[in-house]
Amino acid sequence: MIDSAKAQSSPISPNRNVIILIGLFLGLLIPFLIIFIRDLLDTKVKTRQDIEERISVPFLGDIPKSETEDELINASSRSSSAEAIRIVRTNLEFMLTNVPEGQAKSIFITSTLPKEGKTFVAINLASTIALSGKKVILVGLDIRNPKIDKYLTIPSKGLTNYLAKPNENLEDYIVKIENFDNLFVLPSGVIPPNPADLLLSNKIGEMFIELKNKYDYVIVDTAPVSLVTDTLLVAKYADVFVYIVRANYMDKRLLKIADTFYQEGKLPNMSILLNDTVWRKTYGYGYGYGYGYGYGYGYGVEEEKPSWKDKLFKKK
Repeated sequence: MIDSAKAQSSPISPNRNVIILIGLFLGLLIPFLIIFIRDLLDTKVKTRQDIEERISVPFLGDIPKSETEDELINASSRSSSAEAIRIVRTNLEFMLTNVPEGQAKSIFITSTLPKEGKTFVAINLASTIALSGKKVILVGLDIRNPKIDKYLTIPSKGLTNYLAKPNENLEDYIVKIENFDNLFVLPSGVIPPNPADLLLSNKIGEMFIELKNKYDYVIVDTAPVSLVTDTLLVAKYADVFVYIVRANYMDKRLLKIADTFYQEGKLPNMSILLNDTVWRKTYGYGYGYGYGYGYGYGYGVEEEKPSWKDKLFKKK
């Protein structure tokens, strides 16, 4: 024996330090990959950027998630939703500059799918404008699936009853809303077996002429455009169309439907409103974009919460 065997205090393999480093690396990498893949597979619209990257429709503004599903804005409302809708009202004025002075302005609200919040926006936009001293009527033109009665106490008879019967007086179906001096509603009425036929009636045109002669603003809650043709049948009576997209609900691929209607001019003077976004509190002045130009300002407005990718990569 030339030399006696020598042994180290630690084993040559496996190397403990290498295993610890690999474990730490995988511990950081795996959660990051899970979050990244989940975000990559999420096809829902979330932010204004998701809309502007895919379509060219003018962006009107966004409305944060409401504290209560049946919120009705009044003079004392100071919620984030109330402030956002006031900004939207201001921005709409820029889009309505082509309407002659003294003529009533008609604002139609629609969406791609049901449950995107178009009725919520229509009611609160009508109440907000009414609080400014203008005489406003809200028309329930989604006669297949009316939702206005979810927010307001209104009778079951309304627009469809007026259209179905000859020689009816429109005023008999119009309801004044309590606690509002200038807010009126024309309910949808009984769900008819032939909605499209009723909307093709000449009485629809006569109705809008009568309403525009008596009110300053006509706010119309219409049917989703991807399901039925009802909205397209009455689109010619609109001065402006507000197209509702609900965040975390609508698939980004469906934005092509809105862009098609805009490019083909089927919905006149159209803009997109992003609803139900997640905002965080800030202090100071915020802004909302008008139709290609102009800004509407309001104090205490919130801004959209950035995503984890924006924070990580400092995306502007």
